[in-house]
Amino acid sequence: MQVKNRKMAYILLILMAVIIFSGCGQKPTATSEPEKVVAVRTAFSKVEDLAEYQSFPGKVQAAGEVSLSAKMGGKVEDILVKEGQEVKKGQVLIKLEQKDVESQVNQAQAAYNAASAQLDSLKNGQLPQQIAQLESAFNQAQANFKNAEENYNRMKNLLEQGAVSKQQFEGAELQYKVAKEQFESARTQLTLTKEKTAPESIFAAEAQVNQAKAALSAARAALDNTLITAPIDGTVGFINARVGQMLSPGMTVVTVGDLKKAEIEINVTEDRISALHIGQEAEVTVDSAGIPGIKGQIVSISPYKDPRTQVYPVKILVSNDSGLLKSGMFARVKLIVGFHQKVVTVPEDAVVSYDGNRLVYTVEKNVAKARQVETGAASMGKIIITKGLSAGQQIVVEGQDLLQDGVKVSVENRGDVK
Repeated sequence: MQVKNRKMAYILLILMAVIIFSGCGQKPTATSEPEKVVAVRTAFSKVEDLAEYQSFPGKVQAAGEVSLSAKMGGKVEDILVKEGQEVKKGQVLIKLEQKDVESQVNQAQAAYNAASAQLDSLKNGQLPQQIAQLESAFNQAQANFKNAEENYNRMKNLLEQGAVSKQQFEGAELQYKVAKEQFESARTQLTLTKEKTAPESIFAAEAQVNQAKAALSAARAALDNTLITAPIDGTVGFINARVGQMLSPGMTVVTVGDLKKAEIEINVTEDRISALHIGQEAEVTVDSAGIPGIKGQIVSISPYKDPRTQVYPVKILVSNDSGLLKSGMFARVKLIVGFHQKVVTVPEDAVVSYDGNRLVYTVEKNVAKARQVETGAASMGKIIITKGLSAGQQIVVEGQDLLQDGVKVSVENRGDVK
């Protein structure tokens, strides 16, 4: 029994040894990773003409917009229009007080009439009754001048003492000047009438008529200046005045412009200004008015650089029949600023930057090849390749961010996809 057990144990040991040795001699099966393949989309580089566009910010204003100012000082008597009202050329917008100026016109008219009558009298012979009338007019003018002179001197002293306003003094000064002119005119007319009708007397009388006529024209011009009128057919913008307000000469009081047409003014740097020309088409976008890409054209290019901003003002005219464009709105103007002929282009997205270099991945036998390139102008989603790539090469336009040189790719399309 013991012998039998020993045989069984011996057999088991042999079997275990065989199993152990056979296991140690077997090599494990190696597991290899699958090769990386990146899915991409491609296009082909091409030779073509490329227009270079640039967008400029600008501001909308009514075409021919004019800021009107007071030509003379005075008090506002009436405002005859409202903001947003359409007006015709020559229509009165604001009226200043005219009382004092009308008085000057009447006095100047009387002086002119008297000078003309004196000239006629010299040419046709002297009349005793006319001399009597002129003497009476001279005496009255002399008395008026004396009173005006005394009042002027008195107001001058009061002004220096601060007892009267400058406006009150100017009123006295105006009366003094008018009275002095009337006195001198009456004296001249009386003297000429009493003299013989000599050629030199007629010549002097003619000069007096011309002088009186010039004074009358100046007075009438001053009267016209009390009316602020529209220089064009258009729409009233803002009004910077109120009834009773004292205006100073040169003070801007109202704007008028033609809102059926709008102008957008942009500023262009010196490296771009030479590419623009009058009549050039432009594309204007005004987001706040909901107007995308309306057509316009350049109507003005300043030949002078703004000394403050160092740019050239350029104006673009667009139609505004809808009335949606309002003065002051922000606009963007797209213009062609360059034209490149027969250049190699690729979609702008195809160019990637890596370690300070610009790269384009080409596809050759389903393998990505990184090519260092030099680029030029970019426009309308395309970019010019000046070095490193030729026309007709298959390039990666989607998926390039996952690529490295030599990586296998799976092209999901072939051809120009952009």
